[in-house]
Amino acid sequence: MTGCIPTRQGKGSPMYAEKPRLHERQKAHRAGDLRTIALDVTPRCNMRCPHCYAASLLHLGPIELEVLQGALDEAYDLGVFHYILQGGEPILEPGRLEAILRACHPDETYLNVVTNGWSMSGETVRWLRELKVDKITFSLDSGIECEHDANRMPGSFRRVLAAIECVQAEGLLAGVSTVVSHETLYGKGFRKAYGIARRRGIRLDVQIAEPVGRWDGQTVHLITPEDARYIKALQLGCPVLANGQKMVSRDIYSGERDHCPAGTEFMGLTADGQLLPCNFLQFTLGTIRDRSIREMRDALLTSGWFDGRHPGCLCGEDRAFIDCFIKPHVDEPKPLDAWRIFDLPRPQLS
Repeated sequence: MTGCIPTRQGKGSPMYAEKPRLHERQKAHRAGDLRTIALDVTPRCNMRCPHCYAASLLHLGPIELEVLQGALDEAYDLGVFHYILQGGEPILEPGRLEAILRACHPDETYLNVVTNGWSMSGETVRWLRELKVDKITFSLDSGIECEHDANRMPGSFRRVLAAIECVQAEGLLAGVSTVVSHETLYGKGFRKAYGIARRRGIRLDVQIAEPVGRWDGQTVHLITPEDARYIKALQLGCPVLANGQKMVSRDIYSGERDHCPAGTEFMGLTADGQLLPCNFLQFTLGTIRDRSIREMRDALLTSGWFDGRHPGCLCGEDRAFIDCFIKPHVDEPKPLDAWRIFDLPRPQLS
């Protein structure tokens, strides 16, 4: 997960200001209702990052666009007003990305494209602006060039910085998403990433290490409660951006109290149309071809794990959840069957 919508219209967010229906839908949202879907445009990627959570989903092919359109219409009716378009690398599939953006009710939704920045030219930024994208978020593994490039590709760091300039020049919101582990949180690389965000006046989305993908079942990288308190202190003490957001954010920093939004306010949709509690929790409720989003989500919410009351990330911080539902299934093909794993009441296929 990454990126929250602005809390108010502000300098530097002209696209958001041009979407009055989005403002209305945002105001109508009630805590606990579905608001955000992280949608994998494609599993394809031009990089091979050692911490990639999506590495376990590379085998999934794309669902038909007409089927996806129907699901996005249903999501709109359910109140979803925020889409995170990711991959893989979504820019590798420009035709599919454009079709999906057009299907997301762009005049009434907040659209955030997440990219590694390798192919993000000024022309690409202008194209995304024409498609009413509000924000472009860049993966930034470290504020130290050699560290970032070691995870990505040589030259990647400088391309990200150049792309951020392009995005801001076009008047769109820019942000960076940085994965932190217990080992890297207090390091110079993260401090420099924080500095880049502060100097540019952009959002720093802190993504904590998750025991999935290429780190399947590995708990050595996970943050500790002390680490979580450190990140929270950063968030409380960081500047407020021009659009009203705090500069530092995590997915759990939402609403009046910190909580894991998986399954309640936030869900993931794989490239082949499988609905997940979130993009890190790789447990499938089925495909949008066979069942409605409402039906699958309603079944998930019968589990006490998905009640919006857990103060930390289920996948990256809740050791009981990790021990029960992630570690026993290391090396099994993903996504896993959520109905079986969580003993959900299984409805009839439509």
